[in-house]
Amino acid sequence: MAPELSSNWKKLQEKLKAPQPKKSAPISQEAAFKQAISKKSISSETLKRKAEESQEQQISNPSKKPKRQKSQTQSQPSQKPTEEKMGGNVQSKPTTSSSPNSTLPSLHLWADEQGISSESLAEAYNLGLRSTSSSSSHIPLLSTLPPAIPNAGLTLPGQSSSSSSSSSTSSTPSNKNGLPLPTDLPSSLTLSNGLTLDTSTTTDLALILQATKSNTLGKYLSIDCEMVGTGPSGVTSVLARCSIVDFHGHQIYDSYVRPTAFVTDWRTHVSGISKRHMASARSFESVQATVAALLKGRILVGHDVKHDLEVLGFEHPHRDIRDTAKYTGFRKYGHGPKPSLRVLAKEVLGIEIHQGQHSSVEDARVAMLLFRKEKHGFDMENSNRYEEGQAKKGGNGGGGGGGKKKKGKK
Repeated sequence: MAPELSSNWKKLQEKLKAPQPKKSAPISQEAAFKQAISKKSISSETLKRKAEESQEQQISNPSKKPKRQKSQTQSQPSQKPTEEKMGGNVQSKPTTSSSPNSTLPSLHLWADEQGISSESLAEAYNLGLRSTSSSSSHIPLLSTLPPAIPNAGLTLPGQSSSSSSSSSTSSTPSNKNGLPLPTDLPSSLTLSNGLTLDTSTTTDLALILQATKSNTLGKYLSIDCEMVGTGPSGVTSVLARCSIVDFHGHQIYDSYVRPTAFVTDWRTHVSGISKRHMASARSFESVQATVAALLKGRILVGHDVKHDLEVLGFEHPHRDIRDTAKYTGFRKYGHGPKPSLRVLAKEVLGIEIHQGQHSSVEDARVAMLLFRKEKHGFDMENSNRYEEGQAKKGGNGGGGGGGKKKKGKK
C-alpha cells in the first residue's frame, strides 16, 4: 500500500496536471499604454503631459530631481526677456541704458522733411531738463555749447556768423547766413519813426523773415543785455551789448551797441565792455530793429526782463514773457523780493557764474536753462494768471456797465 501524500504535495500535483496557458506574444508600447489606461483611471491627456514632463526633465538635467527641475523650468521664462536676439519679441531686454529724453534719428529726419524745427521737436517730446537731485548733471549742458562769439551779429541755427563789423559789406546777402534772399533788397530801409537802416541791417531783417517762414528759429528766445552808465555818477543805464540765444542755448544774435549818450561809467569790471569795443559796435537803431524782428511773435525768456526791454526802447506782450526773476517757484532762493541770476544758477542748476566780468551770452543761456528746467511750472503759472485776468475783466466789465446804467436812470 502506497504511503498517503501530504496536502501540500496534492496541491502541487493538481497544479502540474492543470492545462498551462499559452505564452502571450510581446506587446507593443502602444498596447502597453492602452493596458495602463485600462488598469488606472487616468485620462490619456494627463499621461501624455506627465510623460512629456519626465522626458524634458531627463533631457535638461538628468542628475537633478524632477521637482527641482520643474521649478527651474518655471523660472526659465522670466529670464527670456533679458536675451538679445535678432527678431525677438517686444519684451526683449528693457532699454534701461538708453536715455528717456532721446529721439530716434528717423524722427529727426521726418521732422526735417516736414519743416518742423528741432526746438519744436524737443518741446513736443519733453526734451527739456529733468529734475534730478544731482545738480552737477546740468554742468555739461553749458560746457558742451560752443563758446560765445562777441559782436557776431545775426547767427542763424546751423549757419555761419555774420561779419563782426557793422561796416563790413564784403559778403553778399545771399551767402551771409546761407539762406536765399530776394534779389530786390533795398539798399536802405526807412522806419515809421523816420530812422534809416543800413544795408547790413536790411539783410538781417530779410534773413529773419526767411528763418521765420522756414521755422528754424523756434518759439522761445532768451535775451540778456549789458549796460553802461551815463549822466552824473553814471547812474543812468544805456544799452552797450545785446545777446540772444535759442531754446537749445545756441547763439542767435550778439552785438556791441554804440551808446546813445556820453558814457561816464563803462562798468567794465561787471559788463566787460570798454571804449575800445565801440570801434566795431553797431548803431542803436540797427540793433533795436533786428532784436525787435527776432522777438516778434515769440516767447521771450530772461531774468528781470523789464530792464532789458527798457534800454532797448520797446515793449513785448506780457503774456509772452517768461521771467525767471518773477517765477513763484524760485522765490525761496531770494533774500529779497527776487533772487539774483547768480543765486539761481548755483541753487537750481549747480553752476557758478559771475566769477568776474559778466557775459550776456552766458546769462541768456542760464536763463533759458532755468526756464527749461521748470517749463511746465512757468506755462501753468502764466496760463492761470492771464486766463483768470481775462475772466475777471469780462465779468467786471459787464457788471460795471450795468451798474452805471442803473445809476444814470436814478
